[in-house]
Amino acid sequence: MKISGAQKLENRKRIIRETVDMILENDFKSTTMRAVARAAGIGDATIYNYFPTKESILYAYYEDAMTACVEKLKVIENFNEYSLQEQLQTFFETELELFLPDREFVQKTFKQVFFSFSQDYNRLLPIRSLFFSVIDEMFGAAAEVGEIEEQVFQEMISFLIWDYNIGIILYWINDESEAFSNTTVFNDKSIDLLCSLIQSGIVNKTFDIAIFLFRNHVLNKMQSAKDRFKTIDFVKRRFMGDDNA
Repeated sequence: MKISGAQKLENRKRIIRETVDMILENDFKSTTMRAVARAAGIGDATIYNYFPTKESILYAYYEDAMTACVEKLKVIENFNEYSLQEQLQTFFETELELFLPDREFVQKTFKQVFFSFSQDYNRLLPIRSLFFSVIDEMFGAAAEVGEIEEQVFQEMISFLIWDYNIGIILYWINDESEAFSNTTVFNDKSIDLLCSLIQSGIVNKTFDIAIFLFRNHVLNKMQSAKDRFKTIDFVKRRFMGDDNA
């Protein structure tokens, strides 16, 4: 029986939700695809049309959470007029707010997903790609209005912010302060520091110095070593009686 796209989407959401509930009630290891399928009201084999493994359901949960976070940012009034610092703070705060109802689930599964070296690691790529697109857009907009300089190594900065994002979530799931106030303070102060460094131009200047040192020292030493090897090879060939040396 053919089902509609809307029904497929509903089934997918139900599978993810049932998986979350089962992991909360038991643990990941005890949760089986068959049990999830039956709880979601679909056939034992049908579930594999949606997810090949139970690990892939975890990645889908976090991908949906990132998508929901981006969608929430889009409907914030005048979000495009926020400063870079305000946009970044709002982004991370919104992400944690979405995780809040499932905080225990995030505590149980976050490291498994984001520190995994399994074959399912490629399922993290859609989450990373969406994250990077949001960060790049924020930085591009800030540079366009003159709030910051265009960043020479924007890709590297985006990767650093991705790592920060992982860190702030880890901090939050272990935060026992009231209303997670320590996480809020840590997020505010660290984002303030990051934006201050970027706005001051220190980040670009640091990269400029690194490039200068690499070009004028590392590359020169590599060329010098290459020249020495050529000289040694020349002497060796002459010693062996190579007339073409």
